[in-house]
Amino acid sequence: MHDPKKLLLKNIFSNWALMIIGAIIAFFMSPFLVHTLGKDQYGVWALIFSVIAYMSFFDVGMKQSLARYLSKHYATQDYEGLNGIMNSSNLIYTITGTLVIVGTLVVTYVFLDAFNVTSELKPVMRTALIIIGFNEAVSFFFMTGTAIGPFHRYDISNAIEITASIISALIVVYFLKKGHGLITLAVITIVINIVKSVIRRVVQQRLVPQIHWRLKYINREHIRQLLGYGVVSFLIVISWMVIFNIDNIVVGIFLTTTAVTFYSIAGQMITYLRTIISGISIPLVPAISHLDATSDTSEIAILYGKMSKYLYYLSGCICVGLYFFAGKFIYLWMGPEFTDTVAILYILAIPVCIYLPQVTANSVLLGIGKHLPLFYVLAAEAVSNVALSLILVRPLGIYGVALGTAIPQFVIYIFVYPYVFHRIIKASLKTFYFTSVKMLITSALFALPISALMKYANQLPGWAGLFTDIAIVGAFALAGFWWKVLDPEDRVRLLAKLKRKN
Repeated sequence: MHDPKKLLLKNIFSNWALMIIGAIIAFFMSPFLVHTLGKDQYGVWALIFSVIAYMSFFDVGMKQSLARYLSKHYATQDYEGLNGIMNSSNLIYTITGTLVIVGTLVVTYVFLDAFNVTSELKPVMRTALIIIGFNEAVSFFFMTGTAIGPFHRYDISNAIEITASIISALIVVYFLKKGHGLITLAVITIVINIVKSVIRRVVQQRLVPQIHWRLKYINREHIRQLLGYGVVSFLIVISWMVIFNIDNIVVGIFLTTTAVTFYSIAGQMITYLRTIISGISIPLVPAISHLDATSDTSEIAILYGKMSKYLYYLSGCICVGLYFFAGKFIYLWMGPEFTDTVAILYILAIPVCIYLPQVTANSVLLGIGKHLPLFYVLAAEAVSNVALSLILVRPLGIYGVALGTAIPQFVIYIFVYPYVFHRIIKASLKTFYFTSVKMLITSALFALPISALMKYANQLPGWAGLFTDIAIVGAFALAGFWWKVLDPEDRVRLLAKLKRKN
C-alpha cells in the first residue's frame, strides 16, 4: 500500500517532468509540422483533434469515478470492492469505446462538410479523422486496465508517457521527411497508443496483484455507484470540452483552416500552462479521496490552503513572463507571420492565470464527492463562452473568439467560483482573496522589475537572449518562492530530502 502524502510530491514533480518533456517536444515539433505540412494541413490536423476531443463525452465522467473509487477501496484494502469497480467500469468502457467508433463514423460521413476545408484536403481529413477516432476508442477499451494514477503511482505512468512521446516524435519526423502526411501521422498515433496501453496494463497488474478480471465481480451496485458519481463528472467533462475546444471549432466553421493554425498555436501554449498546474491538481484527486476515506479532513484543508497559495504565486510569475517574453518566443519559434497568435495569447493570458490556481478547488470537490456546484459554474462558463464567441467572431474574427473565452473566465474566477467553493467547504472568502492578492503582488514584486530590466537591457539576440531572460527571471521568481512563499515546514522537508539525495 502506497501512502499518498509521501508520494504526492514525487507525483507532482513527475507530472512536471512530463510537461517539460512534452513542451520540449512541442517546441521542436510544432514548427516542424506547420512548415512540413503547411498551414492548411496543420489546421486540419488541429481541427481533427478538436472534433475527436468531444468523443470524451462518452466517458460519462468515468475517469473521475475511477480516480475516486479505486483510490478509496485501495485506501481501505477492500480488494473485493476494488475488483468490483475494476470489472464493472471495464464493462462500461467497452460500451463507450464502441459508441466512440459509431460517433466518429457519424461525424465523418454526416457533418464533415460543415467545416471550411478545401476539397483537396477533405478525403485526407476523412481518413485521418476515422483513424484518430478509433484511437480514442482504443483509449476507452484500455482505460480501466491501464489506470495507474489512482494507486498513487503517477511517476510510473508519466515515465511510460514520456518514453512514448519521445519515440512517437522521432517516428513522426522520420516519416514526414520521407514525404508522408496526415494519414501516416494518424497511424503512428494509434500504434503508439496501443503499445503504450499494453505496457501500462502489465505495470498495473504488478503494482496491484490483487486485481482479478472476472465476470462475477460485475454488479449493478458498482455500476450504479460509478455512474451516480460519474453523471455529474460527465457533465463537468462536457463543460470542460466546450470551454477548451470550442474555439478551434468556431474558427474552423466561420473562418479558415489557416486561422485555426494561428489560433491553435496560442491555444497550445495555454494548454501547457494548464498542464503545469494539472501536474499538481491531478494527483490531488486520488490523494484527497484517500484522505476522505480515512476521515483525515484536516489534512485536506491544509493541502488545499498550501497548494492554492503556491499556485497563485506561480501563476502570477507566469503571467508576467508571458507579457514580456511570449511575443519574442513565438516569433523565434514559429516565424514573424504569427502576429495574430501573439495577440490572441495576450488576450487569453490574464484570465487563465486567474483561473489556473483554482483548479486545486476542483480537485477537492471531486475528491470529496461534492462536485455538483462545480458543474453549475463550468456550465455557465461554457454557455457564455459559446455565446460570446459566436457573437464576436463575425465582427472581430479570431480576436473575437479569444475574447469570447477570456471575458467569462475572468468574471467567473474572480467573483463566482471563489464564492461557491468557499461556501461549500465553509472557509473564509475574505482570507482567500487576501491570500491570493498577496501572492499575486509578491509574484509581481519578484518577477516584474527583473523582467522589465531584462527585456530592455539584455542585448543578446535570438534564442540565447530569450533563454537568458527566462533563466534570470526564473531564478528571481524561484528565490521569491523559497524565501517569501514556501511554508517553513515545507522548506525544512525539502532541504532534508535534498540532503538525503546528496
